Amino acid sequence: MPTPEALKAHFSPVEYYHVVCKSIDGLLLFQDNDDFKIFKERFKKFTHDFLDVWSFCLLTNHTHLIIKTKASASIYKFIQQIPKKLRTNSMNNFFEECDNDIFYNKVIERQMNSFLVSYANYINNKYLRKGGIFQKPFKRIQINGEAHLQHAIIYTNANAQKHQMVQDYKKYPFSSYLPLVQNDQSWLDSNSVLEFFNGVNNFIFTHNEQAAYFYQKDWPLSKLE
Repeated sequence: MPTPEALKAHFSPVEYYHVVCKSIDGLLLFQDNDDFKIFKERFKKFTHDFLDVWSFCLLTNHTHLIIKTKASASIYKFIQQIPKKLRTNSMNNFFEECDNDIFYNKVIERQMNSFLVSYANYINNKYLRKGGIFQKPFKRIQINGEAHLQHAIIYTNANAQKHQMVQDYKKYPFSSYLPLVQNDQSWLDSNSVLEFFNGVNNFIFTHNEQAAYFYQKDWPLSKLE
């Protein structure tokens, strides 16, 4: 079944998105701790200079990411440092017309897809399998407004509990909740997230309040799992 256009949001500069990468037929994306580590390393390698991560949750057959795309000027400066022969076509097109919104969208899409291929190759080599592991295209919606952003971050951080993988999302080791509480900058733009929530104490309070409310309501159905 084709992915609805509503779940293939166009990437624009300095905007927030909820991105979901889901496996084919429930295939396990992670079978040990090393897999989680490699996923994050590869994601950072391909996307760090194009977007910032605000929240994440890595589950057995899908992942949630709340991201903020970088400014065109920042991406242009990064690409400028790459020898032309090593750039992708999407990088070259963007470099020639960095104000072109179509080329901006394509360069973000390309980096995401390069990451997905890289992680699929890792899984295939490690577990002696062939073929794709992710549904195509990856799903994403644009986040509109601060209320939507706050809900998306909390929804993502608590997603493991929603899927009954843990009884308390705060204890799930493969989400951004604990790294954000600890202001861990290694994979997240934690400073910006905590500033958005007006500090770590309010971050914790708002998560407690909203997660409790939504679990009483059985979490509203989401198009993105």
